[in-house]
Amino acid sequence: MSWRNESALVSAICKAIEQAHPDVWILKVHGGPYQRAGVPDLLLCWEGLFIGMEVKHRKPGETEQGARERATLLQRSEIGKINKAGGLACVVRTPDEARGVIERAKEKHRERCG
Repeated sequence: MSWRNESALVSAICKAIEQAHPDVWILKVHGGPYQRAGVPDLLLCWEGLFIGMEVKHRKPGETEQGARERATLLQRSEIGKINKAGGLACVVRTPDEARGVIERAKEKHRERCG
């Protein structure tokens, strides 16, 4: 499915996650001059897991990989810091991919905690 813009995709992702996991906490980050630059678009906490999602919609004529690669160096740096700190963060392009990130976070937690 194609979304007309990133805002529509963010809404679809939030709706899909909330349907699959009603007890999730989601914050849509709105960038501004008083906020740290590069923070992922969505911050989630679910079952004690911290998850960051940088949302990139696919523009007309753009490949899926091209959409993913539009994450800036600063966004990639923040994603790396979250992962290094024990959370899970990445770039997502679809609601299905976002739900998959939550499943990966769950697996990562099981591996760490047994």
